[in-house]
Amino acid sequence: MKVLQKFSLILTVAAVSILVGCRDRDDRTELDKINDWIYDRMDLYYFWTNELPNKQGTNVDPNIFFESLLSDKDRFSFIYDDYQELVNLLNGVSLESGFEFKLYLEDDNNSNVIMQLTYIKANSPASDLGLKRGDIIYKINEQQLTTENYQSLLSETNENYKASFRRYNFELEEFEDQGVLSISPIVYAENPFLLDTVYEIEGKKIGYLVYTFFSPGSNGKYDNQMDQVFSKFQGEGIQDFILDLRFNTGGSETSVKNLASLMVQNATSDDLVFRKSYNDVVEESIINDDDFGPEFLNVRFTDKEENIGSQLTTGTVYVLTSNRSASASEVTINSLKPYMDVFIVGDTTVGKDVGSITINDENNEANNWAIQPIVVKLVNNDGEDYPEGFRPDVLIEDKFLILRPLGDTDEPLLSTALGAIGVLTARTSIQQSDPIKQIYSSRDKKAYSDKFLLEK
Repeated sequence: MKVLQKFSLILTVAAVSILVGCRDRDDRTELDKINDWIYDRMDLYYFWTNELPNKQGTNVDPNIFFESLLSDKDRFSFIYDDYQELVNLLNGVSLESGFEFKLYLEDDNNSNVIMQLTYIKANSPASDLGLKRGDIIYKINEQQLTTENYQSLLSETNENYKASFRRYNFELEEFEDQGVLSISPIVYAENPFLLDTVYEIEGKKIGYLVYTFFSPGSNGKYDNQMDQVFSKFQGEGIQDFILDLRFNTGGSETSVKNLASLMVQNATSDDLVFRKSYNDVVEESIINDDDFGPEFLNVRFTDKEENIGSQLTTGTVYVLTSNRSASASEVTINSLKPYMDVFIVGDTTVGKDVGSITINDENNEANNWAIQPIVVKLVNNDGEDYPEGFRPDVLIEDKFLILRPLGDTDEPLLSTALGAIGVLTARTSIQQSDPIKQIYSSRDKKAYSDKFLLEK
């Protein structure tokens, strides 16, 4: 049975008493009904439910009403006006061109903005057109991007548009204009496996995986793909492993458990990946429920044939992060720390040690809204959380004007991790320039950004 449905059943008495009170009022507007539903669900599930204000002023925009309910401690709960669209977005399905990007100021002396493509997605319009990581788009529909117009120009990329772009020539050490491309966005389902490979350097075999978001996929296809990737790593006898989470802003509990179980050293299915705590009413109901019970709060490792932990000669996983690495990425790091060393290269992570669920109104067809409230707090086997995020062992702000291809051993974050492993020791990370001023990242608008989605 779905967790959310089960929660509804074990909280039936509370829910019915609230709903009966609502039915006695037949003068409510549609906004009143939607906001009554929002309040009722938040009152039941919200982690900080004891901080909810008294319900008032329900004949208002649901966005405004929802925001008025949130605790000062809450940086992450959100509301969405289309439940089915949200479900698609959380699974990586959206209308897009097939690339992620960052926006930077071109120069401190003017207001021009450049769009740097951080990675290209396979079998997408961008890949079909030959766009590459590191390309710079400076005009959309023949207009120069600026600090004043970039938001309106980005909105034009939801339909056919023209992009003027430059590409860096590593031999000439300069950007060259590439002309104009016509790009037609499509509804696209992203595969979170951007790159996996094995390096053999100085007698060592090193596995490398770039993973962009945590999702089991329909019928578990992405978790199965993860098993296959690690089966390859295991079969090729890797001795060290680098997990690249710099683009990974969050995702699913089940995929965290699966990935951690494939990497962990000296842990079994008796050991904790993490422990969950809910608000007092929900947690007591879980503990006293025959189908759940106290063990539901404990998420344990799965014994995986494809586990590589015993092959890692130093007992260390090397993780690449950015200041956008969040939630499920951080849960994975935190879950491994009691059992093995985690060496981090990159930037300080977001610091999201709480999780959410997607709630929609199944009893009112006129209500398409969905809420994504924080309902759970997460700690690892040692009881550790990470509200300030994880600070890297080697700090590198991934904000360079010149980008090398992912997987290139001269790429700064990867090169630094390889150096920490003890290979390529005669080389240094290629720092092409000082970090430049970032003003926006396309990862920020992803529905799974900063999200840890509980199993349903």
